[in-house]
Amino acid sequence: MRKIRKKRYLWNVLILAVSAAVILAGCGGETPREGPISLTYATFSPDFEMEQWIAEWNRSQDRYRIEILEYENSDTGRAQLNNEILSGKAPDLFDLSYINVSSFVSKGLLEDLRPYLDREEKISEEDLLSGVLQTYEADEGLYGIMPEFRLEILAGKKDRVGNVSDWTVDRLCRMIEDLSPNEILMEGFSPMGMLRAILATDMEDFVNWEEGTCSFDGEKFKKLLTTANSVETVFMEEKELTEGLQSGKVLLGRIYVTDLVEYVNSVKAFGEGEISLLGFPSEAGGRAVLTARMPVGISRTCKNKDGAWEFVRSLLEEDFQRTHVHFCLPVRQDILREEFERVMTENPYGDAPEAKMWKPATQEEIDTLYNGLCQMKYSGIFDETVWNIVSEEAEAYFNGQKSVEAVMDVIQSRASLYVSENY
Repeated sequence: MRKIRKKRYLWNVLILAVSAAVILAGCGGETPREGPISLTYATFSPDFEMEQWIAEWNRSQDRYRIEILEYENSDTGRAQLNNEILSGKAPDLFDLSYINVSSFVSKGLLEDLRPYLDREEKISEEDLLSGVLQTYEADEGLYGIMPEFRLEILAGKKDRVGNVSDWTVDRLCRMIEDLSPNEILMEGFSPMGMLRAILATDMEDFVNWEEGTCSFDGEKFKKLLTTANSVETVFMEEKELTEGLQSGKVLLGRIYVTDLVEYVNSVKAFGEGEISLLGFPSEAGGRAVLTARMPVGISRTCKNKDGAWEFVRSLLEEDFQRTHVHFCLPVRQDILREEFERVMTENPYGDAPEAKMWKPATQEEIDTLYNGLCQMKYSGIFDETVWNIVSEEAEAYFNGQKSVEAVMDVIQSRASLYVSENY
């Protein structure tokens, strides 16, 4: 997440004023009430696993209690949350899954969690996959923490596709231009799919969040649109796709790393030879599209931040990481290594028919994934509103209804207005 400062000053003044009013209102000499301190957790769509953990955490100690505040997952619900924030009734904790994190950071609504993590004795940033944590970084601060995550990446045979550091938009364009008549880039890859893949990892190349400006009217974006428009979408049966990946007819495969078993099955589909986990191309090299599960942030106006941090920290502790991370990758490196050992030594299918087809992970396959997790960059700010503007207008170009120049003009106008008003 890049530096974001615009409009933060006024928001900070407003937040500090609200905080001061709340503190003064509470200084009337009343005796503090007995019982656990209530902390509110705002979400637009509560995760079942998080609900279970909150119930367990509430039972495990008597000092604090988490209360879930569920808002309607709609413009109405978001407006309600914004109004409560402005009126001094902001929740103590935020589920970051469905909010515009970059906007919350720019307005100074989220607490920097790095000082809390730095002072921990049992958990340090070195114990976690630090590259993954960078998803919620801005201005050298850390404004959210995720206990687990999923990845979407592109992969291919290394002798054909190169390394993650070489995986730029220009290289992708050259690869498309150099395809022979009997080769395809990737099964199911569409012009719109390519456009989203690039912007999901490199939107900041076209939007300056700090300045609140856009550059969808330049040659770089024009080349992206025209290259995407040249993509021929080909659909294949699973057997045909596997044969294509192994023979090299299909250069790239999409891998969803939701757990290690699925990862192992996916890389074995390429057959013999060294595999490169590329991510999606960006100006800085390959980036993975990361989906955080149960990411949490603390409100700047929370009156019991130490208690809120105790809850956030619990998501990083061994109990949660071992028992509540399902169909995702844990952010703790020691727990991840335990999972690595398991897929190299145990058959995950037990007595099921699939057990006969299972081939344990090799050390090379595990090393490839671990090195990829440590070296690959991860998707930064992805604003859904900007993407909706781009996709709505680009569709007309991909369908032959408008010229690329006309589409770029409209995207630049609409996106510039939105970004300038919100960042």
